[in-house]
Amino acid sequence: MKTDISFRDRLSRIFDHGSMADIARRLDLPHATIRNYFGGRLPSPDVLILIANETNVSLNWLLTGRGEMYSGSPKGVDLGRILDDRIAEIVEQKLAERLEPEILQLGTIDEPKPFDVEAALEKLCDPHRVMSEWFKFEGRKYPKDFGVVFFQGWESFTPAERIDAIHDAKKVLDRTLSKQKGRK
Repeated sequence: MKTDISFRDRLSRIFDHGSMADIARRLDLPHATIRNYFGGRLPSPDVLILIANETNVSLNWLLTGRGEMYSGSPKGVDLGRILDDRIAEIVEQKLAERLEPEILQLGTIDEPKPFDVEAALEKLCDPHRVMSEWFKFEGRKYPKDFGVVFFQGWESFTPAERIDAIHDAKKVLDRTLSKQKGRK
């Protein structure tokens, strides 16, 4: 497949030459999908519309590079969030460089132990009960109406696949619940 360098350049430009991870977060798409676009694959029409809506870029300009770049006023980048994230990374890096390894390890004493999915699965033998216990461990309530496609074919899963399915379901559910909370 021929690489469409000009599309890749336009995509990078409209997201202020941000990283693929930043673009993926902004569009709420998987990082691998964005990597495919930078590798030469053109997005589907619905993703092109998503990009245009998110950035106010003209679809014609996005696809061909011709015409007016913006169909309205360009949507601003959340520079505050980007700066906060970058500052936090720099501070963590500088602290790690200056502190002795023994001091860094002292901070882990007070951290709570993570939820043990494997032990819970061994004890409960049911993915929904494990998810419920995990939520209870975090001080939250597991949504009863959560129909999990991750557990279809559960009986045929290997033990490792079962653990992975529970972790994947938890990530998706956490992301979904945080989006719903943000809309309220």
